[in-house]
Amino acid sequence: MCMSLYRHLDRKKVQFDFVTHLTEPGAFDEEIRSLGGRIFTAPRFRGWNILAYQAWWLNHLKRHPEHRIIHGHYFSIAGVYFPVAKLRGRVTIAHSHATKLLPKHQLISRFFVDAVNRYADYRLACSEAAGRFLYPGKDYTVIKNAIDTERFTFDPKRREAARKEFALTDELVIGTVGRMEQVKNPFGMLAIFSEILKQEPRAALLWVGDGPLREAVEQRAKELGISDHIHMTGVRSDVDSLLQAMDVFLLPSISEGLPVSAIEAQAAGLPCVLSDGISRETAITDRCRFVPLDDPDAWVRAIEESFRQGRSDTTQAIIDAGYDVRTTAAWLQDFYLRIDQERKERQTET
Repeated sequence: MCMSLYRHLDRKKVQFDFVTHLTEPGAFDEEIRSLGGRIFTAPRFRGWNILAYQAWWLNHLKRHPEHRIIHGHYFSIAGVYFPVAKLRGRVTIAHSHATKLLPKHQLISRFFVDAVNRYADYRLACSEAAGRFLYPGKDYTVIKNAIDTERFTFDPKRREAARKEFALTDELVIGTVGRMEQVKNPFGMLAIFSEILKQEPRAALLWVGDGPLREAVEQRAKELGISDHIHMTGVRSDVDSLLQAMDVFLLPSISEGLPVSAIEAQAAGLPCVLSDGISRETAITDRCRFVPLDDPDAWVRAIEESFRQGRSDTTQAIIDAGYDVRTTAAWLQDFYLRIDQERKERQTET
C-alpha cells in the first residue's frame, strides 16, 4: 500500500522516507531511492531492548528534523516510538491494519494499543473493523487500501509469460501474497493446500512473500511431502504480473483489517477464498468467499467452486468502490500538508 501511494504523490510537495527493521535489502529499495526517498534501518525491537530502541529513535529524530510527521503502520512498535516522537515535537499518525490481537500476545499487545491511542495525534484505519479494533471509543478516519488498477487488469499474454517463468502449463494454480508470519497463518496455508492436492494432484501453490517463518514453513512442506508443488518466490516487486499466473487467490489469515493483496487479486479478476478472520469490507467485488479456519473441507469446496467461476474484468468495480490509488493519494497528500501547516501554526503561537 505504501509504495502504491508513494508512486502517485507529488513528491515536490510530500516526500516519504522509510524506517525498516530489516538488515537485508528490500524489494523496493532501488525504486524508493529512485523516487527520492531514503531508507533507515532501526534495530529490531525485541521487548527487552526497549530503552536502546527508543534511544535509536531519539537520536534519529534529532539528526533528521525534516521528519516532521511520523506515520506508523505496525501498532505494537508504534506504541514504543510514538512517545519519543512526541517528545521531539513530531506529529504522529497511527494506521490500523488489524482486527484482533494474536492469542499468545494478548497482554503485551493491549499495552501497546493503549500507548498508540495515548500518543497518536491522528488515527487512520484501512477499514471500519480495523478502526474499531485499535481505537475503541476514539475518532478515526478510514483510508482505503487503494491500488493502481491499470497495473492489475487481467491480460492473457502476461498470464502466459508469468506461468512460463515457473514452468506452469494447465495446472490449477493456487496463489497467495503475504509475509510469512503468524498472523498470516502460513501453516494453515500448507494444510489447506495439502488437502487440495488430494483432489487435484497436479495443483501448484505460487507463494509470493518472505518472513521469519519461511524456514519452518519449508520444513513443514517437506514433512507433508508437498514441496515439489510449491513455488516460493520471496518478496517481489512485480506482484501485478505474478497474480496473472494464478487461478484462485487464497488468504487464510487469522485476522486482517483489509489486506491490500486481496484488493489487488480482485483487480486482477481472480476469485478469492479468504478466512472469516478478515474483514468483510474486503469483498468489494463478487469474487470473494469467506471460510472458517477450522473447516478444511469448506476450504477445498470453496477453492474448487472458485476455480469453476473463472476470471472476469473487475477494473471498473474497483474504481467505483473508491479503491483507485490516484484518488486516495490525492487525499493523503492534502492531509499531510494540512496537518503540517497546523503544526507550524501551533509552534508560531507558542
